[in-house]
Amino acid sequence: MYQRYAHELAPMANVVPVNGEIAAPDFDDFWQKPRHWPFWAVLGGARIGFALIRFVPELDAMQMAQFYIAPQYRRKDHGLEFARAVLARHPGSWRIRQMAANTGAVAFWRRVVEPHGYTEARYTNKGIERVEQTLTVA
Repeated sequence: MYQRYAHELAPMANVVPVNGEIAAPDFDDFWQKPRHWPFWAVLGGARIGFALIRFVPELDAMQMAQFYIAPQYRRKDHGLEFARAVLARHPGSWRIRQMAANTGAVAFWRRVVEPHGYTEARYTNKGIERVEQTLTVA
């Protein structure tokens, strides 16, 4: 499932697959390191997506590192419900980032965080324009 996610974002991130795969250098961290959490989105017993979150000490906040819902389950509020459930599991400060070119993701995350109130900033990292919402989950 991670590869489908990575291939979807590759053109926006200027990433070229090697032998058909996209490297995920910190992927194992979410199962092995403290203050990293993997979550599966499950519907009817089937995995339909995932969220990888971590606490970032430098930000003093939780960060949504990766989030994916399979295309056939999008626009049905499954992702919205899953994202809000993940946020609720970890109250406190959050930073959620998207590539600005991924306008669907930017719109999605604004819907997710709207009940919490948020601030939003744009910045460029590694030549890619990004959007970041900062919020507090009670």
